[in-house]
Amino acid sequence: MNSPLIANSNSMPQQQSVHGSYNMGSSQILKELIALSTEHEEFSLESGETDFVDQVISRKHLRKLLTALQARDASTLCHSRRVAFLAKGIATNLGWEGIHLKRLEIAALLHDIGKIGVPDHIMLKPGKLTSDEIELMSHYHNIGIDVLQACQTDHEVLTILSQTRYHFSGATNGFQYIGSDVHQGARILAIADAYDSLATDQVYRAGKKHDEIMAILMEAAGTQFDGNIVCALSRWEQNEQDVFHDALLEVNRLYQPKPFSEQEAQEANLINNIFSYLFQIESLYDGFYIVNADFQFLLFSPGLEKLADIRAIDILGEAWTANSLPLTNKEGTSLTRAECSMNRVIANGKPMTTEFMLERPGGRLINIEVQSVPMFGEDGHLMGIAEIYRDLSRGLKRPQEFNDLKQAASMDALTSVANRGELETQLAIMLSRFNKETDPTPLSLMFIDADHFKNINDSYGHSVGDDVLVEMARLFQHETYSGELVGRYGGEEFVILCPETDLEHAVKKAERLRLAVSNLKLEKLEKTGLSASFGVAQVEEGDSVESLFRRADSALYHAKETGRNKVCSLTSHQLLSGIDPISDSVETTVDEMVFENTFQALISSDIIVYKLGGFVNDNGAKLTEVNTNRAVMQLGKSGLLPFWGKTDDRKPVEVEVEFGCAAKKANSNSRSSTPRVDVMIRITPQGWVKKPQLFQQRANRVYRLLKDYFAAE
Repeated sequence: MNSPLIANSNSMPQQQSVHGSYNMGSSQILKELIALSTEHEEFSLESGETDFVDQVISRKHLRKLLTALQARDASTLCHSRRVAFLAKGIATNLGWEGIHLKRLEIAALLHDIGKIGVPDHIMLKPGKLTSDEIELMSHYHNIGIDVLQACQTDHEVLTILSQTRYHFSGATNGFQYIGSDVHQGARILAIADAYDSLATDQVYRAGKKHDEIMAILMEAAGTQFDGNIVCALSRWEQNEQDVFHDALLEVNRLYQPKPFSEQEAQEANLINNIFSYLFQIESLYDGFYIVNADFQFLLFSPGLEKLADIRAIDILGEAWTANSLPLTNKEGTSLTRAECSMNRVIANGKPMTTEFMLERPGGRLINIEVQSVPMFGEDGHLMGIAEIYRDLSRGLKRPQEFNDLKQAASMDALTSVANRGELETQLAIMLSRFNKETDPTPLSLMFIDADHFKNINDSYGHSVGDDVLVEMARLFQHETYSGELVGRYGGEEFVILCPETDLEHAVKKAERLRLAVSNLKLEKLEKTGLSASFGVAQVEEGDSVESLFRRADSALYHAKETGRNKVCSLTSHQLLSGIDPISDSVETTVDEMVFENTFQALISSDIIVYKLGGFVNDNGAKLTEVNTNRAVMQLGKSGLLPFWGKTDDRKPVEVEVEFGCAAKKANSNSRSSTPRVDVMIRITPQGWVKKPQLFQQRANRVYRLLKDYFAAE
């Protein structure tokens, strides 16, 4: 039984609007794809232009595609032009020139061209996409490459676009392309695209400032992005600051939407119809290809590349043969000429559906359905053939009801992020992969608790408390950019799984999220501020789901016990040795080169100065100022140079100690008979510290030393 996608129809009703549809039959649309290829050959013969554009893509095709994108969504076209400006500028600063620079610029202009085919209800949806909508949205990248292949676009442009989504670490492409294996143009384009997306106002957040964006990009350097290219972007902006920002504004001004001519509207409608049809194919099937009347491959979709393990760049322009794809009959033997569906549809001139076996890498055979569609011109001559593939071994698309049940089973009902069961399931999968790999990529986990949440519920009611949790979940989703999984663990607790992230980078991410929560404003909370405490741990050899959660939970507990609104991290060595987790932020600290915290000393106020004198003598400190409620000392010694290196346990710091009145008596269940004095500690470095985390580690050790000396709690 033939699919409705291969029904033959040559009728073409009048266009309705620029956003409308010709309602063309699928066979006619496939013929239009072949026509794009033919037009390119004609343009190449006729063009007298010698600039680089026509060597990369037909100028007429480029104009048609960009006009259609403007008709579909003018804001996406503006975004593409800004990304092209950024990509070209970064590449120029890296020494690119000539046709290579033009290829990158055109790749950037066309990187979102596939969005023409995304339906309105997904493309223009103001709220959060469902899992099904996200899956459908993901097809636009492949659709764009499909059309650009048909337009005979330069192969380097296709390579750049096909690799733009590859992470620098190789984790998103099965580690086939790691680091510099990924085309440098793709690495540049990924950063330019991310920069403009972060800088642009979105429905769910305002655009970010340059410094915020660079911090996010640097945070993902070495994992998602190439750090050298991020630095090149930073240098460019620093060297030409005014030009850089003014030029971005000028791009918006120069390329405002313009009215269409009647011909442009017709062409945009036709392009829109082609993209919409390809969206259906990409959504329903696993891949397809098109050959022309000379049996040369004009189009070989990314889905078919993955399914058949064949690179499009190696097969486009080549002649089709019975051995072009690794197909066999049901018995697993090579197809005879008579068994080839291509030959059979040429003989009878009608579409047909056939089942074959396809050999996967390693020799495994899977069951494949192939729909073969011959296309003839008005004169009856063969124009080309399309063959559409579906992997029968994975079954049909799951019914919507099943998707809804699966989504309900894995999603938290209140916040719409992953629930506890889904978090534990995904972490178990990641841990299994980690333990099987000989050189696994790092994986970290954040455990997060909303501070003083009970007070919010008690003061404002549970409905406002629910709003707080929803907003926090939304913030965590929008502020994570590198494949993290956000979930609600229960109550006011959240968990974020961070693949490809070691402990140091996970702590930096957590600190950025902590600050974002602190800046979150909710009208219903009036003047009450929000904050959250974070515990961070990295997967280590031998870890289970339980041990990793336990370690992150211990770090979180320490963050809450030592003042809240901070990030603490913990390794298994620290846990086993009884060492306190490292605290990486403090509630009252804004400057990374100032450490502040408080504790209660379990001594009477009249002997605290004497106790402090003992600390000075025992630790070789130098007391520079002292009175009844304040003391300043210098601890540690500097070397010949005033720089802090990697081993700085004794580097000099200034320690300011303020001791106030006796603390209020605790409740009847505490050691109420023991006197207490509030002690505030402020620590600043002496000398030049290049890395704030070195100072913070040193300051934490000094702080713990003081707490132990005063028997503090």
